[in-house]
Amino acid sequence: MNTDVFFFSATGNSFWAAGRIAEALRGRLLPITGAEPVSDASRVIIVSPIYALGLPVPTADFIAELKTEAPVWVVLTYGGAVMGADRAAFDAVTAAGLECRGVFTLKMVETFTVFMNVPRSHVKKVCKKAPEKLDAIISAIREGTPTPPRRKKGGRADTPQMREAWQKMGARLHTDDSCTRCGKCARICPAGNITMGENGPVHGDKCIACLACYHRCPAHSVRFGRFKKKFRYFCPLTDEREMEKARG
Repeated sequence: MNTDVFFFSATGNSFWAAGRIAEALRGRLLPITGAEPVSDASRVIIVSPIYALGLPVPTADFIAELKTEAPVWVVLTYGGAVMGADRAAFDAVTAAGLECRGVFTLKMVETFTVFMNVPRSHVKKVCKKAPEKLDAIISAIREGTPTPPRRKKGGRADTPQMREAWQKMGARLHTDDSCTRCGKCARICPAGNITMGENGPVHGDKCIACLACYHRCPAHSVRFGRFKKKFRYFCPLTDEREMEKARG
């Protein structure tokens, strides 16, 4: 069975899961950002994080535009709570006129950490359990048994108001004087929201609050408002260079 595995990932959690799924099912690993939302495979799997009990902007846009005759599975990574996010994903796929065969959730490390730190012991514990849990998800997808979301309703729908909220949140991200002008933040921003100016990075008004720049700046120069010295993270189960290579 031909399989396409599409992923969106800012800090590596969903990329790791997508890569493991693609390897186990001998599928193609494809980025959501920059990829054509078209698949002629006989099975499509979308791997994405949960943002605020719903889908990130790139994932929501990709699902809405996806053209395929194949059944679709969604695997959602999360750090805090799922609540109705699995239902929101199911509804998004269905609203696009596609068959959603199943939605799975996978506990990973929390990445929205601008207000808090995450103990290293917690990171180690979560990453130790994740492979076994993901293998169970892979087995369920391989078997093809329909797996509907747990809730009959709920989750956050993608709305213009929510996108505006992301942009307002992104307006609080800025680069301090420790910046080395390496340009990595501009290179990795999935929204193309950061450009390099004469005095360093310039943050625009298209932020999707993925926090890729915040977590992956080599000098930890990206700050959120007045908060600083907070937890920075990239999934220790995978290689950042491999993710960038997969993104193209």
